[in-house]
This record gives sequence, structure tokens and C-alpha cells, in this order.
Amino acid sequence: MLGSSLAHVSGPHGVSCESSDCRSSVSPHFVTTSLMVPSPVSVQKTDSNSTHDYSAPLRVWHWGSALLVTGQLLTILFLKVIVNARSAVPEFIQAASKDGAAPTEQQGRAFAHIISDRIWQWHIAIGLGLAAFWLLRVLMELRGPAEVRFSTRLMLVARKYRLAPPADKGDARHALFAKTTYALFYLFLTVMVITGLALTWADDVPFLHSIEHTVGDIHGVTMYLILTYFVVHLAGVVWSEITKDHGLISRMISGEAKLPRRGPA
Repeated sequence: MLGSSLAHVSGPHGVSCESSDCRSSVSPHFVTTSLMVPSPVSVQKTDSNSTHDYSAPLRVWHWGSALLVTGQLLTILFLKVIVNARSAVPEFIQAASKDGAAPTEQQGRAFAHIISDRIWQWHIAIGLGLAAFWLLRVLMELRGPAEVRFSTRLMLVARKYRLAPPADKGDARHALFAKTTYALFYLFLTVMVITGLALTWADDVPFLHSIEHTVGDIHGVTMYLILTYFVVHLAGVVWSEITKDHGLISRMISGEAKLPRRGPA
């Protein structure tokens, strides 16, 4: 998603775009907010001081994927911390003993596994939903219009960096770094989805079963990378909201941006 000033020009190969990436210089506002945008956006005027900064398809994808990633992280939190067998089993046995029962450690573990198995089912279900959103993003990138393609925005920013005069080189470098960082998120998401699907079907496919341990390690490392990006992204949004880009979060929801009215020429 993108909060930016408006300009309507032609991009590379005749692609028409209405975003600050098509401008000949990079503003500090764009450098701040570009860390938090997934791809180009469609900008449509609604009145003299109102524009649509964020296209609806990308807003749906952004918030949908954010909810799904959050759900995945919560299931891992429950599995690794709250319902961890090492700590939960003694608590189950102690709680049952208060009611006069005397469960064995094996019975306590069986009870803990019942709970963890149900959470795993939620993890798999949410993961399949995230895989569907990932596939949707791939289709948007391959078949969608230019304004929803991340690659288009990345090429525009890279081109701007190459052509930027020395005075603007620093801002252009920051913008390119921001876009590259978001490209890493897409890479992490791709690895997470592919390894997650491989683990889901590992019991049914002999080849996947033979590499299940390695795939699981990759899946786990990628989870921490996405978690790190998730935290940095959230901090960046909040920082931008309270400093230079007031109303950013509301625009990420509604897609509407209010621009200051220009006085008479």
C-alpha cells in the first residue's frame, strides 16, 4: 500500500501510472512510507482534495494476509508456549489430582496431545488459507493490471535510482532499499507456503516424508524471519502514523487520502 503525492505520467514501456514512483524525484514522505507498501496502487480522483491512495484488491490482500499470518503466529505461540508438553503435563496432572483423580504422566501427555493436535488442525487450516492468498498474489502479479504489480513499482524505483541526480541519490537509494525489503517479505512468504504445504502432505508423499526434517527446519527459520519483518513493519506503520504521515492507517483501511486544498494561483 502506498501513501504518496500524485502525478500522472507514463512509466516504462508506456505503462500509465498515477503514483509518486513516476515522479522525477523521491520525497521524504515516500521514503518513510514505502517500507509499508506491497505494490503499485490505483489512484482515482473523487473531489478537489480527495484521492484513492490504495487500490481495493491490494487492501483486501494486505489485511487478509495480515490476519492469516497473525493467526499462524498465534497457533505457534499456543503450541510452543501455552500448551508445551513439558510444562503443561505436570499442570494437567496436578489439576486432575485436586478432583481426586490420579492420572499417570502418560495420560497427562495424551491429554496434552489432544489439545495440541486440535491447534495443529487450526494451524493447517489457516496455512491453507494463507496459501490461497499467496496464489492470489501470484495471479495478480502475472495477470493483473500494472497498478497491482509489485514488479512494476520495483522497476520504477530502480530506474529512478539509476537516473537520479546526485542531490536526490540518497532518497532514491532509501526508496530502493525499502522496496527490496518488501521483496524479501514476498520471498519469505513463498518459502513459508511451499514448505508448509510440503509438511502437510509429508505423510502421504514418500519423497516429502524423506525430507520432512529438513523442510521443517526451513519452515521454522522462515517463521522467525516473517515474525521479525512483521514486528518491524508494524513499528514502521506506527512511527509513520505519529510522525510524518498522519492518517496512514485509516487510509490503509478506506483507501481514501485527503490532500491539502490549494489556494488560488
